[in-house]
Amino acid sequence: MYEDVCPLPRGRCADLNYRLAVYEAGHALTARAMGHEVLAITMLPRPPLMESDKILRGNTLNSLIEVLENRCIELFGGQIAEQHACGTNSCCSGDVARIDELCRLISGIDGTRDAETIWFHLEEVAEKVFADQKTHDAILPFAEFLFAEVEAGRPKVPGHLVEAKLDELVAPRKGAGSRGLAARFLSKRRARQSA
Repeated sequence: MYEDVCPLPRGRCADLNYRLAVYEAGHALTARAMGHEVLAITMLPRPPLMESDKILRGNTLNSLIEVLENRCIELFGGQIAEQHACGTNSCCSGDVARIDELCRLISGIDGTRDAETIWFHLEEVAEKVFADQKTHDAILPFAEFLFAEVEAGRPKVPGHLVEAKLDELVAPRKGAGSRGLAARFLSKRRARQSA
């Protein structure tokens, strides 16, 4: 049985709204790294609405696997950002269970990889997102932006505001269908699997 207890957050991260802003910043920064447009962020413990949610490229199982893998990476992104900024993550947020379910689903559809292999690979992709210094450095300023929106009574942040802030902090998105950092890493992995 798992006995470790998550450490309690301190400082600004002790404020649940601020901690949620950090978590949501992680989701949005991960989406940007994958080249996805963020359509909106609602300050609830779930990933933002992104263009990838609306697009299933083709009518194949591989395109479904890609969507599910992207969702896992986004879920990891919230926890990783929270770990970097707050020194702990929301171990009870439900993301771990969601990621586990999605990895098992991907494994069942894929038929060639087990769920744990998929889990560790997708976690590695998400960690590479935050290994990029510009992305890592954007966690707190972007969280401050989201926190200010919530404090001003705007818990749903429109995509155009999110995208403008991400452009300012990280770099402008290259456009629809662009291949971000995480997407390039994933495509190399998929190419090796096909060979």
